[in-house]
Amino acid sequence: MIKKEKNKSRFSIIGSFLIIGATSIFLFYNIYNFYINRAEEKQAEEFINNPVVEDTPVIEETTEEVKEEVKQPETYNYVGVLEIPKINFKRGFLDIKDKNNNVNKNIQVLENSAMPNVNGGLLVIAGHSGSGRVAFFRNLYKLKENDQIYIYYENIKYIYQVQKYYEETKDGDISIDKNSESTLVLTTCSQTDKNKQIVIVSKLIDKTNY
Repeated sequence: MIKKEKNKSRFSIIGSFLIIGATSIFLFYNIYNFYINRAEEKQAEEFINNPVVEDTPVIEETTEEVKEEVKQPETYNYVGVLEIPKINFKRGFLDIKDKNNNVNKNIQVLENSAMPNVNGGLLVIAGHSGSGRVAFFRNLYKLKENDQIYIYYENIKYIYQVQKYYEETKDGDISIDKNSESTLVLTTCSQTDKNKQIVIVSKLIDKTNY
């Protein structure tokens, strides 16, 4: 009888350790994701606040001292920034041909898109929704007609206004009824129907230097 009680106590202690360990891992994961997301947001802010200038060569002095390498968040060579004030979203985007221009790491500029400086062009950006760290478009469904979206590109802030919001079957293609106006389209998977995708169409209404 005494032996059974001891085994029961040992089991309870092990169970407590497992719960504590799982909680610690969960907290670390969320803190780490917050740190990475904030670092990437800071990159986008720096892109906006610092005008584009030509690169100049930098000569670095070499020393014999070897410092321990510290793992830092990955940096990206942004060509522009997407900002959506309605959902407090701000993130850089990459050149179409950049290897990191994919939804598993960033928001993705889709093939055949035209940058905002092309008159009458069509820029299409996709992103994940859901609950993971790369679900950058998780709140896209909150946008409504007349909400504004900003694109920062080559020292110009392009201001778009939402014209249409609809869902269509997710089959690898997007149907867009476009006229001659410069257009921005944002798209992501529907959170209520896994077979659908959200499509938000916006038109350019103004632009200004920043």
